[in-house]
Amino acid sequence: MPPLRAALSDYADAARAFSRPARIYLLAEFLVWTAQGIFSVLFNLYLVEAGFPESFVGRAISMNALGLALAALPAGVLAERWGRRRSLLLGAVLEGLGHLLRASLTAPGAILASGFVIGSGQALFQIAAAPFLTEHSTARERTHLFSAFFASALLAGVLGSAVGGALPHLVQALVPSATLFAAYRTGLFAGAAVALGTIVAIARLRRVKEERLGKDEAPVTREQWRRLFPIALNSALVGMGAGLVIPFMNLYFKDRFACSSGQIGAFFSIAQVGTAAAALLGPALARRFGKLRTAIASELLSLPFLVTLGAERHLPVAVGSFWMRATLMQAATPLLQTFVMEALPPALRARATSVINLVWNVGWAASAVAAGTVIERFGYATPFYLTAGLYCVAAVTFWAAFRDLPEAGSEVRLSEEAKGLRGEGPGSD
Repeated sequence: MPPLRAALSDYADAARAFSRPARIYLLAEFLVWTAQGIFSVLFNLYLVEAGFPESFVGRAISMNALGLALAALPAGVLAERWGRRRSLLLGAVLEGLGHLLRASLTAPGAILASGFVIGSGQALFQIAAAPFLTEHSTARERTHLFSAFFASALLAGVLGSAVGGALPHLVQALVPSATLFAAYRTGLFAGAAVALGTIVAIARLRRVKEERLGKDEAPVTREQWRRLFPIALNSALVGMGAGLVIPFMNLYFKDRFACSSGQIGAFFSIAQVGTAAAALLGPALARRFGKLRTAIASELLSLPFLVTLGAERHLPVAVGSFWMRATLMQAATPLLQTFVMEALPPALRARATSVINLVWNVGWAASAVAAGTVIERFGYATPFYLTAGLYCVAAVTFWAAFRDLPEAGSEVRLSEEAKGLRGEGPGSD
């Protein structure tokens, strides 16, 4: 059987084993990121059309990141003590209501507060997600499930961006008297409705029984606690590297190659689709070479393309390098997520996810601020070279820390739903 067909067949077999809770979560994830895609296109335009200056737009966006960062550690504790399912539901409620407030109110304080609420909801949702999926899957399909988790977010973002771009034009075509502000607001209400639909999806998990953590678990060993440091270091380094270049990729193509917004949007959409495809095929390689080896190799192979982006002056080569870098670097993400969740005991998974989110966002924010000054003084090449160095250190240190750790799987405790003993039969919600 050809390798591609074998990989697709392997993935199809694994997908059939996804538990009902995991399938419901994937639907919720798709809805969340579709709403995010809509808001990413329309929200800034909506604020400017409402008369707010760009400085306020920056503050409104930063409140989202602030909510994410401040809620990260409490969200981890809550996911451990209150349960992953309840944390997912609370996160969906906060994010949905925050989006609805953003679309409804134009008072500056309300806009800033709604951004903070959305960030807090995102923290709860994201931090509970990986432990939830780990505990509702088996070693056979877990890597495939995390790949589907990652790919669904990417593809939903592409769909949401396309919908967000088309909705204002559709509104004005159907209602010629509608102002641009009204058209943007209608699009935001549509995005809020999609986000609120996540609550309905997560509510279908109400029959899922989660075993309480802590009482019947083996004590967390000192060695297991120590694993949090290289995990956090890797996340911080990757966040710092990403913050140096990712927020400025649109300006890079605009300033260096005079690309239009339409061209840039096409470059980004193709990169996301390619990354999603690579993420879905990643488990086949991971099965043969191991999750850690495949992920680290993928990250290291992306580095020459980063360097090429910094030095390149020909658009076709730069675009090709952009696609390859995004595909290789981001395709490693679900493999590393799976590896980290399996490397840690259940009592540390939510905490590790909260630490990862916290240090990644702090690293991103700090380097993004510095990147503007670096670009002004040295041009676009320097940030790409710095990012390549940070990614290299992140990959090498993570490999050094975990290369001798056997890739776990079967010892993860599963709920009845994950084992397929409950919630799968006729009449289930």
